[in-house]
Amino acid sequence: MSENLVEFSRHLELERGYSQHTVATYGRIVEDFLSFLARSKVRLRRIRKEDIRAYVVYLCQEKYNSSRSVRLKLQVIKAFLAFLAEQLSNAAPKLALGSRDFSYKVEQKDVESLSEEQLAKLLETAVESHKQARTALETATGKTALCRKRLFAAQRDLALLALLIATGLRIAEALAIGLGDIDFVDRSILIHGKGKKLRKVFFDLEGLSRHLLPYIEARRALQLDHDRLFVEIKTFAPLRSRGFQKRLKAYLQQAGLRGAITPHILRHSFATVAIEKGANIKAVSQILGHANCKITIDLYTHLSSEHLRAVMQRCNPLSKEVIPIEERIEMRKKHLPYLERTG
Repeated sequence: MSENLVEFSRHLELERGYSQHTVATYGRIVEDFLSFLARSKVRLRRIRKEDIRAYVVYLCQEKYNSSRSVRLKLQVIKAFLAFLAEQLSNAAPKLALGSRDFSYKVEQKDVESLSEEQLAKLLETAVESHKQARTALETATGKTALCRKRLFAAQRDLALLALLIATGLRIAEALAIGLGDIDFVDRSILIHGKGKKLRKVFFDLEGLSRHLLPYIEARRALQLDHDRLFVEIKTFAPLRSRGFQKRLKAYLQQAGLRGAITPHILRHSFATVAIEKGANIKAVSQILGHANCKITIDLYTHLSSEHLRAVMQRCNPLSKEVIPIEERIEMRKKHLPYLERTG
């Protein structure tokens, strides 16, 4: 790794407060970019617009990157070059580049999510697996150590699934929760979000506390030498994202839900369902830990097919339903701010 990249990584971690995962991701992007320049025999101090365009072509045609990946990488490269210009003036490249040279249009797609009914089915599958594990322990003869571990794993999976569905946490945020982050008086959990930003989510919610609290007690009883709430069953080390992804895939198959559904889609599902139920967008934005409401609006103001069907059935010209004038006025007032933003 070049000295410039080492300094940039240190800047991201210490001054910008980025997580180690984000710093590592940015580092790989910059390394790939520097390797591309080296292969193209372009000096860092002499980068031109044409070189940035060639890099975009390389990402699209050789690396098959999505438009979102290309935009992210251009933003990282822009930040890296800006860092060199501001912090390392002796090594800073003399560039004739503007912000527009690092812009890239992203294809707008509806965020994939599960319906409220699908989420309920997924959670019910985890509940059933937990019941089966408990029954297996109660009817076991002889050594029961394996049955106890399986019951603990099922209890953990149920608690984590309920937490993700009910709060919209990122999987990394959920897996980073420590026992010390849980406030049993306030019934809240302190979440360490992106950029080391802190926020609270609450677990005194219908359908969450009854799954989460028993697991917390089971986890505390282990008296491990680390604080992480969610642990694996083999060595009781902190549970990793990949480990939970495998468990999620198994539950999805049991529930008959197909497709590439990831923990992040559970986050999308929370936001989509909450907004369709009438939740305040600013509140949803704070719960999700978004930097501002615009991110939430751009991602989640699309509507599901079920919602669109209901609107058409009620509001189409052939409908016989009479909607009171007061309700019409209130709904129009409610939607004016969004129409102004998109107009």
